Formats: sequence, C-alpha cells, structure tokens
Amino acid sequence: MTRAFAGALALLLATGAVAHAQLSRPVGCSGCIANWYYFDNNGGAAGSQDWSCASSSYDGHRGSDFSLAGGNGAIAGGHAVVAAADGVVESAQDGHFDRCTACGGSGCGTAFGFGYGNHVVINHGGIKVVYAHLRTGSVRVGPGESVSCGQTIGEIGSSGCSTGAHLHFETRPLGASSSSAYDPFDGACSPGPSRWNDQGPHRGMPGATCGPPPPPPCPSGTFPVWTCEGSDRVRCIDGEVMRETCPLGCVSMPTGTDDECATMACDWGTDWTCDGNDRVRCAGGVEEREPCPVSCSVGVCTDAPVDADMDGHNTSVDCDDADPSVYPGADDPCGDGVDANCDGVDACGADAGVTDAMPADGASVDAGSTVVGPQRVVGGCSAGGATSGAWLVLLLLRRRR
Repeated sequence: MTRAFAGALALLLATGAVAHAQLSRPVGCSGCIANWYYFDNNGGAAGSQDWSCASSSYDGHRGSDFSLAGGNGAIAGGHAVVAAADGVVESAQDGHFDRCTACGGSGCGTAFGFGYGNHVVINHGGIKVVYAHLRTGSVRVGPGESVSCGQTIGEIGSSGCSTGAHLHFETRPLGASSSSAYDPFDGACSPGPSRWNDQGPHRGMPGATCGPPPPPPCPSGTFPVWTCEGSDRVRCIDGEVMRETCPLGCVSMPTGTDDECATMACDWGTDWTCDGNDRVRCAGGVEEREPCPVSCSVGVCTDAPVDADMDGHNTSVDCDDADPSVYPGADDPCGDGVDANCDGVDACGADAGVTDAMPADGASVDAGSTVVGPQRVVGGCSAGGATSGAWLVLLLLRRRR
C-alpha cells in the first residue's frame, strides 16, 4: 500500500466520508411484501440479531430479504424488482427454475447462479448490490448496461438457494465477495450508517424516493488528501482534481494528513547529508530528500552487498563484480595489467616487463643490460628458463658480428 493511498484510506475511515449511493425501495409495489428477514448482526454466534436488535433474521444471513405476500403462488402475478439507485450492471443470470421451496432438489440450490438463481449485480457507485432469486425470464438488463433509479430490472421469484418467493438484496463494497457484505440498515445492533434515503420503520418498507446520483469517480492515483507530486500537490474530491504549485517545493507530512507547500526556504547547505535512512540537501533554497533502500552513510545511499558476477564473492570484497575471474584469492597472471586477486596491484606490480639482470658473480648491473645468468622481473615474476636462453642467443649473435 502506498503512503498516499494509506493516508487517504485512514482519512476516509476517520471521517466516515466513504462515498455510498443512497438507496431507495428495491421493489415496485408498496403492499406486496409480507415479511422481512434482515442481515444477521450476531457476529457468527448462534442465533440471529437484526439491525433493531430483534430476531427478524436467521443465522448467518448476508442480505436483506423482502418476502412476497402469497409466497410462490404469487410469483405469476409479476412483482417488479427495481434498481435502488443509478448504476451499471456488472453481471446477470436468467433461465433457472423459480419455484424453489428448499435449498436443494431439482433445479434448486447453490449450483444455480451461485445460489442466487436468476440475479442481477449492479455497481451503484461506491456500493455493489446483488438482486437475487428472481423470476425466470424476468431479467431485463445485461452486463455493461446503465440503469436508473426505479427502473425495473426483473421480478420477484424463488430461484437458486431459496425456500420461498422473495427478493434477496445484498450490499457489498465494490470488488468484494459475499463474505464482505454488510447491513444497509442503521440501528442499535447494526454498525451503520444507513445506506437508504429513508430506511423506514422496522419490518416496514424503505422510502421510494431516489437519492442524488453518485459522485463521479476520481482518476486512478489521486486521493482526497493533498499529495505531493513533484513540486506540486494534488487531490481529488468527487471527481474534481485540484492542483497547487508549491514555489518552494512540496513537503510530505504524516500519513493521513495533507502534504504541505514549503513556506520557508532552507539554507543549511547543498551537500548531501544523512537523516536516518534518507539523504537530504538544500538545493536552490528548497529541501531535497531521497529515501535510501538500505541505509545512508556520509550522504551516500548504501546498498546491500550483491554478487552480480556469481563468482562467490559479493561487492563487500570483490573489486570487480562484473568479471567472474576477478575476486580475492584468484590466480593473478603476471603483467596483464589486471588486479585479478583484489590485492591492490597486478602480480608484477607497476614495473611489469622491466627486467633486472644479475651476473653470475653477483655484481649489480643496470636494468636492461645484456647479461647471461640468473634474472628476475621487478614485482616478483620470475624470468628464468626460456627467458635466459633468449638472452644467450642474443649475446652469441652480437659476438659473431
């Protein structure tokens, strides 16, 4: 989670400003509903508890049921299910048997429409609703279609995992599964807030008045708190992006609060220094800060040792981590100009190739003299054997002249 996103989320949760569509009555009739089974707020304990602390629910129920007066026998009358707010259809299913009396048996159960039977899922802008157990052949909308509040989307039935004719109305956060469903009613035993314009009395119908359309979404990467973006700070509320340029730079503030424009120029130096795991400096009167991935030392970000050439020696000891033949303890050929064993010098030192010859009697001679006898190369690289023979041939050639 980014710092900006975490800050936005913390602010929204703290202020209760999470945007939710305000819902209206999800059925078209006013007197066709005879019973209600609300969301179970009993927290997984045995028994059930509805939003008003009564027992008009059943254990583990994840939605709000509006039961049709007359039961399955009334399905043929065609009782409209309507969109509770403006929105866009995410998915829909139709064609399943719609006179179920148990969660199982022929054509009924969890295998049909995920247990919802014939159903429609609508994104209402900040809230997702599943309209479930609809009448076969009644679904009137499909994925991607826009719907308006009060528009008929299907009819009440008893399809899927259902014991009788009713509308199962399930509210969820966007992108969440049934396990994240929540109670749209507010009451003494519900965490609230109410998602209805007018939720009505306990075991009564919500109001049919549609609420205002949901606010437009903000672009990805924007947040309701002011967030630094280079030398600007940016925020977005109800789809409106606002930007302020900070002449002296933007200063990051603690998570969940607005980032601020700098109000006073710095004057403490242009060289990088360490501030915890960050390195900072004052450039052009504005503080610049860079987080170091591992740590900061003397104004320089230090990284964890790596072994890029995979020679078994990491950068804490390897003097050339791009060449697998160079590492401490490697064979160091004489005079090739490469410090192969990382001891600071090539095997033959700075004078590689300059030969001192020593005569047999031990008398010293200048470097480069033509002398037959034992020889050495400055830096410790022996030049005996074939090298001595070469000097002998050269001496004989000179004598013949």
